[in-house]
Amino acid sequence: MKKISIIVFLGLLVYGFGLFNGFVWDDEVMFQTGISAQAGAYFRPVITAVYWTIYNIFGAQPFVFHFIQLIFHTAAAVLVYHLFKRFFKETISLVLALIFLVHPSNVEAVSFASAMQEIGFTLVGIIGLYLFTRRDVINHVSTKIFIGTFLLLIALLMKETGIVFFVLVFFYLILFKKNNKAVLISYSVFSVILLAGYLLFRLAAGNNYVAGQGLFPIMRVSLSTRLINIPSIIFYYITKFFYPINLEIAQHWVVRAVDIRNFFLPLIFEIGLFLTAVIYITKSKNKLFLFFFLWFLIGLIPHLQIIPLNMTVAERWLYFPMIGLLGVIGVILSEFRIKNLELRIIHIGIIIIFIFSVRSFIRTLDWRNGLSLFSRDIREDSSFDLQNNMGVELFRVGRYAEAKKYFETSVKLAPYWWVNWNNLGVSYEREKNYQKAAEYYQRSVNNGQYYLAYENLARILVKYGKDREKTADFIDKALKVYPRDDNLKQIENYFQRERNFN
Repeated sequence: MKKISIIVFLGLLVYGFGLFNGFVWDDEVMFQTGISAQAGAYFRPVITAVYWTIYNIFGAQPFVFHFIQLIFHTAAAVLVYHLFKRFFKETISLVLALIFLVHPSNVEAVSFASAMQEIGFTLVGIIGLYLFTRRDVINHVSTKIFIGTFLLLIALLMKETGIVFFVLVFFYLILFKKNNKAVLISYSVFSVILLAGYLLFRLAAGNNYVAGQGLFPIMRVSLSTRLINIPSIIFYYITKFFYPINLEIAQHWVVRAVDIRNFFLPLIFEIGLFLTAVIYITKSKNKLFLFFFLWFLIGLIPHLQIIPLNMTVAERWLYFPMIGLLGVIGVILSEFRIKNLELRIIHIGIIIIFIFSVRSFIRTLDWRNGLSLFSRDIREDSSFDLQNNMGVELFRVGRYAEAKKYFETSVKLAPYWWVNWNNLGVSYEREKNYQKAAEYYQRSVNNGQYYLAYENLARILVKYGKDREKTADFIDKALKVYPRDDNLKQIENYFQRERNFN
């Protein structure tokens, strides 16, 4: 109980101030206007139900979302501690669990309310996995195996990445319970049944989202180009684990050609690590090392852009694989035969935990609002959406000229997007350059049929347009696309009254 208290206390100490952060980034669309269509872009009914429950009981209160997310993360760290205790000494298990708790790369998963599913699927999946590690599972094959497998299904219904737990548990049973065929057969049967049911329900729901609308740069390149990015992506996650200093959201870089720096160097480094691990496993026959090594690899696979995602890399995607990497470290530490090993682990662990805690505390404060986060992460070569978001925050505080520059940078980086063109149009409208504003609103409509662009262009045409027939045709078209848009209906009513009056 004392060890759990340490985990809970340190979690509150590091992330406590983050409870008072606002909604930032996608949170504003996701929660401030209700549980938005973003939830419907994926088949994640369990996490959607969690969001709906929180929203319907407490409303759009950032504190509540952040508090629940912190509870989930702390609980996940406690479960990691208990899971590691089944394989390592208590001291090693606690140090590794605390590193997981305060690791700076996990700040995004804890502070970004829209990323609750990352912690959620990991939390539920670990509970399911833990049931399979219990010795009494042999004596209660049907009940325990079914409950454990059903929890893996819940994890999958929180996020598609939850499928990794089905694979991970299978490897665990092969490695550690292969002599108990009843357990392996029962698990296999339950898994096939539950996964088949999941697939049927997903197909019936009509939600087969895989790659979205091709907005993001990594989605806009071929599979062969995405494969070129794999060495850099793996290298990114490994370096972020050991050196989590330069943290940044909305990363959309793409390696478009084979070169030494972005392909061969990381590839050689990773092949070296992989061969070292394989040689160690072959010589030592250490099943536990193999298990956690597979955990890390399996956790990375969904994020290697074989199926394109909405970012090239993201710190929160390291959340699940990190546990496998910590497990590998735990196995290595357990193999050392050094005098006063536990005392040395405690001393070194305290230093690492302290450094990571300070970094995470500072990073949590970056997330207090959009302006602080985006201004901290922005660079000249930053992604199109980060440039746009920075412009939005500057516009909100009245720094219009600066905001316009960021919108202009965003449209140069992503001329195929729609939100940035709309926002640039707003900047020109504020300058009373209605012709340019209308032109950019039209670009936004052409790119993505953005509802705000429809509203803005309709308003511009009604107030300043000279061709009334063109205006009437556009409003009619807009209402066919968004028949329930109250703002468009008001604009149409105003336009009709104006025409009747004239």
